[in-house]
Amino acid sequence: MKKYIVLITASFGIIFYIFSTANRASTYAQEISNDLNKAYSLTNGKNYDTNEALVEYTTPPTQINTNVATKINNNIYIIKRPQGESYVNFLSGLEEDNNINSISPNYVSKFASLPNNVDITQQQNLPIIHAPIVDNSGFNASLGGTSNIVVAVEDSGVAYENYTDTSTGTQYAQAPGLSYTNFVDPYNALAAYEGQTQYEYLPLDTVGHGTYVSGIIASSANQDSSGSSLYGTAGIAFNASIMPIEIGDSNGIPLGAEIMGIQWAIDHNANIINLSIESSSPSSIEEAEIEDAINNGIIVVASSGNTGASTLSYPAGYPNVIAVGATNAQGTLASYSAYGCSSYNNCQTLVAPVGDITPLLLQQTYTGYDTGNATSYTSFSNESLEGTSFSAPQVSAAIALYESKYGIQSPGSILLLLKESSSPIGGINTTYGYGLLNINAMLQIQSPSQGYDILESNGSVNSFGNNLNYGGVSNTVYAPVDISTTSNGYYILTSNGAVYTFGNAQFFGSMYNILDALVRNSISISSTPDGEGYYILTSDGAVYTFGNAQFFGSMYNIPGYTETQRNMPIGIYTTSDGNGYYILTSNGAVYTFGDAVFYGSMYNISNPPSTTTIGLYQTNGGYYLVTNDGAVYTFGNAQFYGSMYNIQGAPSYVPIGFKVVNGGYYILTKDGAIYTFGNAQFFGSVYNKGYSPVTLN
Repeated sequence: MKKYIVLITASFGIIFYIFSTANRASTYAQEISNDLNKAYSLTNGKNYDTNEALVEYTTPPTQINTNVATKINNNIYIIKRPQGESYVNFLSGLEEDNNINSISPNYVSKFASLPNNVDITQQQNLPIIHAPIVDNSGFNASLGGTSNIVVAVEDSGVAYENYTDTSTGTQYAQAPGLSYTNFVDPYNALAAYEGQTQYEYLPLDTVGHGTYVSGIIASSANQDSSGSSLYGTAGIAFNASIMPIEIGDSNGIPLGAEIMGIQWAIDHNANIINLSIESSSPSSIEEAEIEDAINNGIIVVASSGNTGASTLSYPAGYPNVIAVGATNAQGTLASYSAYGCSSYNNCQTLVAPVGDITPLLLQQTYTGYDTGNATSYTSFSNESLEGTSFSAPQVSAAIALYESKYGIQSPGSILLLLKESSSPIGGINTTYGYGLLNINAMLQIQSPSQGYDILESNGSVNSFGNNLNYGGVSNTVYAPVDISTTSNGYYILTSNGAVYTFGNAQFFGSMYNILDALVRNSISISSTPDGEGYYILTSDGAVYTFGNAQFFGSMYNIPGYTETQRNMPIGIYTTSDGNGYYILTSNGAVYTFGDAVFYGSMYNISNPPSTTTIGLYQTNGGYYLVTNDGAVYTFGNAQFYGSMYNIQGAPSYVPIGFKVVNGGYYILTKDGAIYTFGNAQFFGSVYNKGYSPVTLN
């Protein structure tokens, strides 16, 4: 197995060397020593912790001595150097362990900001990015998103509460601008990493950087009735929740603390992680931890870096991380902002306005930002700063607003959403990525066009476009009948009520858990927006709930409904807020439950056709009904883009699936053909490939 020793020193983001080897440590021990010495000479020896290293095991150890190792997750541990052993020999000894896949010294990153105390009296970035708080007519509390969306700010901590450290006499105060901000699950990863367990849950800021970043996202709004400068700045997603995680201080950010902080965010169900930090070389352990976060459905946003170079810093450079650069007052790239791509081929995703020489971005932090060794952290003012540290949280806040409106999204969907909504600067390129952040344009897109999945009768799944394939069911006795997507995964339901999970979709139960339920055929499954539950609809109109899915009623609650009427239910569809659902019957009737809004049905159409409906497909403020002759009927604000009748010489194959995308939709026919309408893009089909498709997802 090829092993990696990552030698990184980052005094304020300066990274020097990476080595990889498949040989024994003796062949490169002198190289390690020389490079460490060089790093120390340039950083005064302050940016390596030579008392320990991070290791990633191939197979988790069955036993570990907690006196010499700290567990971060099942595979990653912080190992302490034995007293009296040189650091190089310590690393060499670790390399001898064939169960260790990767080794990294504890390097120190920096916060990606450039202090600038020029006084500006307004947040000029907000209208540039079309933030709803200033871009809509009149203030409304709903413009700030919702508290169920959690942004983990992995930073220098946050001035989130009043606290006096009785052991040192140091005082901390809550930043006035954060007085009404909702904070959840605070964690001081730096203290935990250093063994200071008494401060483990007190991520109190001693730098000001994390307070500034948090304020960009969620500082209080509409609380300043007196016009006091204490509340002079407003957050973009001021109703979102902040998970304050301290991973560094004025000395920098140890890799171990950063990894522990990311793990905390994973374990405590953060939706978004903001990393306004930078280093110039990657660590395989850092990459693996961020990949784990993304695989758990967390959207990771990072600063591109302040090097001004044509290559991204890390962690922005890792795959699937949203890398955010900074623009200046002229709308071009700030001189300090990194751009381009990384060695992982992750490129600049987009940019947001911060400033350059004449800064634009104003936010509250400690008076005299970066107070260093002060003994009191109780004085605050609105400071004007620049740096890509402050472009990233603008994007994190925008994502929080989007998920507040439309529910939890997959990382892949958010990337496509940013691509579709950002204002291009000179076309898509590696300098500006998809362009300038445009939040109101983003909020107009119900769902980004992300491809589609075709479920086959044998249980296999064919994925097209940007949809990821997580697997399928094969050799099942009972036929697959439906597929429902959740964040980075999906469910497949079979006619006997079995539920199969793929990707990160969680299993909450099936019809086997319900007494006497197997006498009913299961016909439809619909997951909740947060992925923490689902509904199963049976052929007799019964609705079964699993996980956190709430029961709002079923066909049994409708007077006069009997199974013999033959207006049989064909599908259940959860609303975007998870507080209701629709049930559609084969004759085109639409039944609403919970807060699901009724916009009409086939009965509202003069001389409704005798054809059978195949499904109901929601938009934001409406829905489509599709019939088996290829007709598309629109209700509410659903827009008509065409149907099978608009296709000259369209075959008589029966439509069996339909999918809505922003500005268009797809129709799947029984022969496996895909027809596109509006701006829906064609990515492929299973036409004439011998498959028997069941539905489209």
